[in-house]
Formats: sequence, structure tokens, C-alpha cells
Amino acid sequence: MTVSVLIPTYNRQAHVVRAVDSVLAQTAPVDEIIVIDDGSTDGTSEAIRRQYGPRVRVLQQENQGVSAARNYGIREARGEWIAFLDSDDFWLPTKIERQVEALTALGGGFGLCFTDNIFSGNSDLRQSMFQENGFSCVSKFGQLEEPATYILAEREPFYTSSLLVLRALLREPDNFDDAVVMREDTDLIFRLCFRTHFCFASESLVVVDRAPSRKDGLSDLMNSSRDDRKYDSLIRVYNKWLALPEVARSAYEDRVRELIREVYYDSVEAKIHELRIGPALREIGRLRSTGETHASIVSTLFSRKVAKMRHRLAGADRTIMHPDAR
Repeated sequence: MTVSVLIPTYNRQAHVVRAVDSVLAQTAPVDEIIVIDDGSTDGTSEAIRRQYGPRVRVLQQENQGVSAARNYGIREARGEWIAFLDSDDFWLPTKIERQVEALTALGGGFGLCFTDNIFSGNSDLRQSMFQENGFSCVSKFGQLEEPATYILAEREPFYTSSLLVLRALLREPDNFDDAVVMREDTDLIFRLCFRTHFCFASESLVVVDRAPSRKDGLSDLMNSSRDDRKYDSLIRVYNKWLALPEVARSAYEDRVRELIREVYYDSVEAKIHELRIGPALREIGRLRSTGETHASIVSTLFSRKVAKMRHRLAGADRTIMHPDAR
């Protein structure tokens, strides 16, 4: 196996050095490390070249986003396998070794291998990714049966920085979709569910930065109800899934349509809350196109509002009973 590691980065000079060091410390050495600098203005490329020389390839592009950066790296990579690592995360030393062991032990047919990971920088996140998503495994290695069901339940046990993917599966123009601003990794993984088998190494071998103070444009986007890009991106992703022949007229189709309706309802609620009546009415029109009636839309919006009020009241009650709770 030959492995190329792709590390996209944007203005994270200090973090990307830690990420690169974790790759260089692997007990199973990789064949190539590529840092894709997505238009950084903090001297990232110069710092990487100065510190690592020919051990790390640096690719530079104008700021186009993480999907375009990953796709650039895939095009330039020489390895048979691609390992992804976000620049603010890092690997534990046996990460690649355990994945190679898993792929060797389980035999052919597996084009994607992932590991468990843990979170750093936030004391509230004490469980690993597997534990958080209720994914229990008793073996050191194993196959993930029907991975698409985990994604559609929004309980997927994999994270981008743990992925090791057969490069032959990453075919343009069907790689990361640079037209979406969120869930672009989940979108690709969902499509890979129908191209190959997934396996895992059950150890926590990736450390994911979840410090609340870190600068993260994606977190800002997800928490902003006014930014319509997140709703548009999700609708684009889910419509792509509906177009897959493996989804059409399958057990997956109803769940994907349900996810689309949920996004439309979230969008309508946000626009009504912000008194953006025209855009809200347009979203209601889109909801009608999914088969919802005006009566069902009004009833659902009312039910969701009541549920949110009850949730807030329950939270307020807990704060009164336990004033020191945070």
C-alpha cells in the first residue's frame, strides 16, 4: 500500500505544523504528505517549506474552500490510498498502522477504512465519536454493514480526519462538491457507500479540535439562521442523493425526502423569525412541492414552535433547580 496524506488548510499555520508532525510520527510511514494552502495570508506555505523542506509537498491555490482544496490534492496525489487530515486535528502514532492491519486482516473489497476519534479542547465532550453515536464494536477490526443507514440517521461513526480511501474511488467530477458549504464530506461518504465496503479499526486514533474559542467559519455558518447558504447546501446534497439509482425506489428514499422537508421547515422558521416574509413564502412554496398542504405546513410549524418552547422552559427549570449548572 502506498498512502498520500492530504491536509487542506487556511490561516492555521500553528495548527497545520502539529498535524504534519503527527503524520511524520506514524509507526507506519506514509509515502507522501501534501498540504493544500487554500489562499492563506499568514505565511503558512512559507513556514511549511522552511520547516519540512522536501518531506512535505505544498500546493497553493486562491481561496476556494475546503472541497476545492481536497480535490486539488486528490488530483496531485500519487498514492494508491488517500488519507485525509484536517489541519486543526492530529493523529495518534499508530493510526495508519492499525488501518493497514484492518485492511490486510479483512481481505479485499474494502475501499474505505475509518477509526474512532476523541475530541479535545472542550471538557463537555468526554465520549469518543463511536460512543457519541452509539456505535458499539467488540472486535479490533470489522466491517460496517449498510453505512448509508448510519448517515441517514445522522449517527455516522466516521469523521473526515480518520478516513483512508482507495484513490481509484475518488473520480472527478464526483469528488467533494465545492458548490456546498457544509456536509460536503458526508455527501461524498454517502455516495461511496454504494461503491465499496467500509471497514474500521476500533481504537480512538484521531484527536479532533473542538475548542469553543477556535475560529471556525463552518460553526459560525451552522449557528447563523440568516445565512441561507446552509439550507441551500443541504437541499443540494439531499437532491443529489435522491438522484442516485441506489436510492430511487429503495428503503432510503423516504428518509432522504424527510430530510429535505426538515431543511425546508428549518428555513421557513428562521425566515419568519427574522420577519423575512417574502423568502419565507418562497420556502413554503417549496414545501408544497414536496407534497405538504397549507394546513399541514401550518400545523407542523405550530407543533415545532410548541416543542421548542417546552424545551426552553425545561432548560430554565433545570437552571433554577441547579443554579451552578452551565
